Amino acid sequence: MISLTYRDLTELSPEMGEQVRLWRNTPEVRSSMVRQHSISPEEHAQWLEFLRRHPHRQRVRVAFVDHDPFGVVTLKDLDLTAGVSDWGMYIGDPRFRGRGLGNALLFEILRWAFDESGLFRLFTSVLAVNPQALVMYLRAGFELEGCWRRHVPLEGGERGDLLWMAMLRPRWEERRKTLEEALLAGVR
Repeated sequence: MISLTYRDLTELSPEMGEQVRLWRNTPEVRSSMVRQHSISPEEHAQWLEFLRRHPHRQRVRVAFVDHDPFGVVTLKDLDLTAGVSDWGMYIGDPRFRGRGLGNALLFEILRWAFDESGLFRLFTSVLAVNPQALVMYLRAGFELEGCWRRHVPLEGGERGDLLWMAMLRPRWEERRKTLEEALLAGVR
């Protein structure tokens, strides 16, 4: 069985910070983001500084299989007073795609948000052109709440729909055990 761990990005080396930027800039990752531009070293440094100064607003963890970093999970627009947060994730290292690790990242976000952070509502957006993510989130119990039509400028000049989804704590509590089994069963 593989060992999955998560470490706060701000506690990792500058080299790991740069690796996260490189992953984020790959076409595979960038094409599923709302902001699809390439992140410059300067823009990335500003973001890292924001994370250090405002851990109450956004938290980022790097995911490891054994000792190999492979992806990122984030709670953003975090409001602990209201108990809500947006979230995101991606597998940056292509060697780890297709191994069920997206499901493991999703379970970690849910556990982190509801069990560790005590949130009531967890929400995200997903591009309609990313049906694989949409299906995964719906299967996990997220509910579709709306669509911002043609909201996101895509590479090539097209515009994509942005779908909004959320899960509330009661849904997590009723499905946690089932989700843990289902989402972590296929990890290899």
